[in-house]
Amino acid sequence: MAIMESLSFNLLARYRRLGFAWLKSASGLLALLILSMVITVLAGFMLLSSQQRALDEVRDHARQMRLARQAMMEMDTSFLHAVVQRSDKFNVTDFERAYDRVMGHPASSFPTSVMDDGETMSGTDAISQLVERINVAVDQVRAGRWEEAARLYISGDVSRRIGQIVRSYSLELDQVEATYAAQRSANVFASLCLVILQVLSGLLSVAAFLYAIRQSKREAKARTIAVVSANETRDQVERLFEMADMLQSATDYTDANAVLRSAASELLFGFSGALYVFNNSRDRLILSTTWDRDGFEPPPESLGLNQCWALKRGKAHINRPYSRKLCCEHHSGSDYALEIPMTARGEILGLLQVYAEGDQAEERLLKAQGLAVAIADAMSLALANIALREKLRSQALRDPLTGLYNRRYMEDTLQRFVRLAEREGREFSVVMIDLDHFKRLNDQHGHAKGDAVLRDAAAAILSQIRESDVACRYGGEELIVLLPECGLDMAAGKAENIRLSIEALSEPNGAQVSASIGVAAIPTTSLNAKDLVATADAALYRAKQGGRNRVERAPLRKNNATLKPPGRRKPAEGDDADTPLLAAE
Repeated sequence: MAIMESLSFNLLARYRRLGFAWLKSASGLLALLILSMVITVLAGFMLLSSQQRALDEVRDHARQMRLARQAMMEMDTSFLHAVVQRSDKFNVTDFERAYDRVMGHPASSFPTSVMDDGETMSGTDAISQLVERINVAVDQVRAGRWEEAARLYISGDVSRRIGQIVRSYSLELDQVEATYAAQRSANVFASLCLVILQVLSGLLSVAAFLYAIRQSKREAKARTIAVVSANETRDQVERLFEMADMLQSATDYTDANAVLRSAASELLFGFSGALYVFNNSRDRLILSTTWDRDGFEPPPESLGLNQCWALKRGKAHINRPYSRKLCCEHHSGSDYALEIPMTARGEILGLLQVYAEGDQAEERLLKAQGLAVAIADAMSLALANIALREKLRSQALRDPLTGLYNRRYMEDTLQRFVRLAEREGREFSVVMIDLDHFKRLNDQHGHAKGDAVLRDAAAAILSQIRESDVACRYGGEELIVLLPECGLDMAAGKAENIRLSIEALSEPNGAQVSASIGVAAIPTTSLNAKDLVATADAALYRAKQGGRNRVERAPLRKNNATLKPPGRRKPAEGDDADTPLLAAE
């Protein structure tokens, strides 16, 4: 039952795992790759955008510096042109326009530093000093003092300073343009890397998508296999419960064997098997039943306890015919055999064998071992129940000392035999046996010897009667034998054989053993069961009075009716045509 509960739990766990399988599928990997691709593309675009903004700033800065340098050069050119021409019509529009452009540029567009006579000064200071000197010279030009304006322009180093500032502009422009070129190259490289990354991400996504499709197919196939396996396991569990339910209704080994053959043929399809149970003395295992063994070598009829490794170890064992591993002595043939000892209530009750042949026979047996163990467990409980039932029945019907049926069983069987004899018109005899001087034997040799003599006398009686005859212990040292379909003369002959067998027990037991016997029969001496036993007992009493160790017949009944010859009667209406005579159980 524990195995069947385990199979049920595995079935539920298998269905539960199917519900979470999708979370671990390849679709999760695909989604992760797509997300990483999107994040990578967005990060690349953000990087390119920041680099482009930096590049635009460098380009705007270079443009402002070029414009400032151009305005500075135009301002110098327009002033020199006015001084050289010395025209009264000096038009300061070009000068002012260039001046305004120079002063209109932000300080960031001025050179960072300007070299003046070996000294370095900031570009803002250099341009401020230059503007002051230019303004003084411009005032002289507007006043018409050309020589003074030229002197101031030359002595104030205006032209020289303009040249220094222009050269500083050129130097810094070269640096800015180099920076711009480097940033542009870095931007192009980053763009190329981003494109390559996008292409790789796309290829990776396609590969992941294809892999996810293939993995999904595998998972779908695995889920299908798992569902099929779960359904098979569920069917097996249901069949095992059905088998256990049927075994609960089995009354004897025949019923249990029929249930086992039916269930094993269905659950262990492709395998054959056999069931062994203990004999009454529990010194050997006898073959109880087989299934699907047609065309194969039949298993042995009995097994010794020391011939089976499964029984020695108390564990399942596989006999491999072509291996050097341990193989049971009783195993023969070319097929592999899985042997499972069947245990219930701490006691081994039998042995279940499952056979397989062909390729991968051992692997198939190992795969089916769990199911075979479950079948063995269910069968072992049924065998334990049957054995317990047989034990209780035996205790209720048999005498524990002699093993013969008890008086209660004798009375029920006597009534049944008498009614059958009356209905069939057949003879029925009773032999009443009493051991002579049994009390004296107990007093002289002890009760243990008396018990031994009773057991031996019971065995001697059983050796002289038929299987259909019933031997019972009537009480104390009195024994009785019921002989269906046996007349008075035949019963007397059997009684004499019994007397001789009991008398032969004297020498083995070392004491005088004998028996007095009375014989009666229906309808020769009696008409009913009560009268039959009383008549046999009276004959026994006469044997005692006649000297003991003898057989006495009951006197014939007056007006004894003629008996029908032996054979079956014509069946009455409602009876089966082949109704057999009742025999003792």
